[in-house]
Amino acid sequence: MADHAGQPVRGLGGSMQVLVLGGLCLLLQQVPIRYRIDFFGEIADASLIHLHTGLLLAIAMLVRDRRVVAGCFALTFVGWTLRQLYLFDDGQPTWMLAWGAATYLLQFAWTLACARWMGWPRNAGARLQRGDLVRFAAIGLLVFPLVMALLGLSIVLVSSPADALSAAFQMFFAKQFGVVVVTLPLVIGWLERSEPTPRAGTGTHWLWPLTLGLGLAISLWAAVQVRHAFNGFATLLSGPVLMDYRFAVLVVLAWCMLRLSPRWAMLSLSLTLLLLVGMVAGTAEYANTSVGFFNLLHIAVEMNILLLAMLYLWLTNRDRSALAEQLSEETQSDQVTGLPNLKALRERTGRPLPRAELGYLLLDQTDTLVAGFGLDTQAQAMNATARRLEDLVETYYVGTGQFALLPRPGRDADLWERVMARVEHAEIDVGGEPIRLLPYLGVAAFSGTHASVIDGAVLAASHLAFEARQHGELRPRYSEVGDTQVRRTHRRQLHDATEALASLRSERVALYFQPIRDLTADMGASAEPRMLAGEVLCRLLDERGEIMSPARFMAPLEAAGRGAELDLAVMRALFRLLRKSPGALPYCREIAINLTGQSLASMSFQVELRTLLAGSPLPMSALCFEVTETAAISNTAAASHLLTDLRALGCHIAIDDFGTGMQSFARLRELPVDVIKIDGSFVRNVAQLGKDYAVVQASVAVAKAFGATTVAEFVEDEDTEFCLRRLGVHRVQGYLYGAPRPLAEVLADVAAEAQAARD
Repeated sequence: MADHAGQPVRGLGGSMQVLVLGGLCLLLQQVPIRYRIDFFGEIADASLIHLHTGLLLAIAMLVRDRRVVAGCFALTFVGWTLRQLYLFDDGQPTWMLAWGAATYLLQFAWTLACARWMGWPRNAGARLQRGDLVRFAAIGLLVFPLVMALLGLSIVLVSSPADALSAAFQMFFAKQFGVVVVTLPLVIGWLERSEPTPRAGTGTHWLWPLTLGLGLAISLWAAVQVRHAFNGFATLLSGPVLMDYRFAVLVVLAWCMLRLSPRWAMLSLSLTLLLLVGMVAGTAEYANTSVGFFNLLHIAVEMNILLLAMLYLWLTNRDRSALAEQLSEETQSDQVTGLPNLKALRERTGRPLPRAELGYLLLDQTDTLVAGFGLDTQAQAMNATARRLEDLVETYYVGTGQFALLPRPGRDADLWERVMARVEHAEIDVGGEPIRLLPYLGVAAFSGTHASVIDGAVLAASHLAFEARQHGELRPRYSEVGDTQVRRTHRRQLHDATEALASLRSERVALYFQPIRDLTADMGASAEPRMLAGEVLCRLLDERGEIMSPARFMAPLEAAGRGAELDLAVMRALFRLLRKSPGALPYCREIAINLTGQSLASMSFQVELRTLLAGSPLPMSALCFEVTETAAISNTAAASHLLTDLRALGCHIAIDDFGTGMQSFARLRELPVDVIKIDGSFVRNVAQLGKDYAVVQASVAVAKAFGATTVAEFVEDEDTEFCLRRLGVHRVQGYLYGAPRPLAEVLADVAAEAQAARD
């Protein structure tokens, strides 16, 4: 035989294959199903099946080496010759044996031709398809045995012409039955032998074959009793008739096709067909008339239909199972990155794990990366991250910039710190520029492999990762199973996300305002009409009208991709308030509005923003747009495009939270910057003249080099103000000068002061 359609069986050379396969042909040549033919007065003993014919066709279909096929035919001819010499005491004449050799040579050529017409042998890995059954039915079940019978008939015509008619009748059915019983079941059983056994639906799947077998036995017993009652005991010797049990056999075989592995399913099909042929032998002896011939032909047709129906059922079930497996595999991987997903994680946890621990990796600013460079860049970045970690952990992709991690065997106790270090120090090439994505990691232990347990561990670890990002913590955060605080945090975050989205859709936006003071102004100058300069701060109102702080709604909105929508809602609310206070408009010197990272690369945001700015109640020079340093640096090209357009309109551009990213001053140079706002985490302790002082001093130097104005946030006492003045900071913002107040109140006060000054 051949391994996977044409490749020799491992360990067997060509000569050994000839001996093994040819020996099987010789063996099957000696397995007859005997009956007597009495066809129009010509009586002869014959066999109803030539199993070796079906095996020879199967060998021609599977074995690519024609020498092996020729060797099998040669051994079969030797067996035929020995039988001829044994059956005839006076021996066969030499010319008759020579004619037999020529006939076998023609049979060899015909078998190869039929195999080729059916599309065999095939390349390694080839599988039988449903379309192949049509060609096999036409060629293998009809044309092939018919010509083989005619070739065999030529020998009979030469030796004993009187027996030619009965011999033609006998040989056609014998070779046809041989192909039915052996060829396709053997071909499929061999090609598909490595396929797994189909999964049973329940633990009681063996109840079906027992029930079907019992029903078949009862049917057989009942038929025997009926025959005995009507025709006497002698009729029992003829055995059961196929027609009586074809439906029961069909059901039993259908179960075998659907539930057994390919090799056992094909073996059961072949043995059942062989058993049915043996049953047919009793009725075959009735073929002493043309009616008997057509009765046997009818039974042969039914056996062919049974074979093709079972094979079609098996192939359909195989293809359905393969499609289901393919779909299952596809659902276990992310469609964009190709990385395994949470479903694959659940499947993996069903097998033994080295450690009952799960990590959740969160990469910061990946949303702006996707928005600026597209899904292909996202897939590139995520795959690069997974490759860097593949020797430490198994990575499962959860979403944009988020991974679930399982430890690999034999890892040290500092595994999660090493994971953080790998990602933190990695540079990913995006658009020809290397960028770094800040990692945040949560780690949760779990016990059990149930899907709900794994989902709980993923949720717990994800909350820890997001908390780490919120606090800027670049070390892993750990938790245990059943951490009630984590569960409460999760429920609160889900509630906040729902509230935030509902508030945004309903435009329940409340704007606050915190002033920004100029340290370079003459403090002793006489009071002039109040000029308004400061930052607009956004708050959302829940359904009860209570204020939601940014800590509650910013993360959910950004996670939902609604950052640009939030920025547009703030702009609309700001312009509405300004139009309601026309008396304050001349005194609005600079109003700063924050932009999220998602707005930087959104083309629809730019279109909407331009439309809003066209109807602005303030001149463009009175508007200042603030973007965080991390968002601007992570998406330099998109940020530069938007900010350059805004600056061309006359707006000012500020870099917020300066000093927290520190990723690349060179890329910061590419941005149109008017104002640099030094992050408050460095300003709070600047008066202590430590490291924070040095950071602020460096920030002032950078701003000076860029020709930008500096603003220090979180100024809360006079010592800090004095230190900042000495460092050369231009402006300050903080509770020392005023807490955030509702913008409507601030505008009303300014309008009232202006009216009082005019009066």
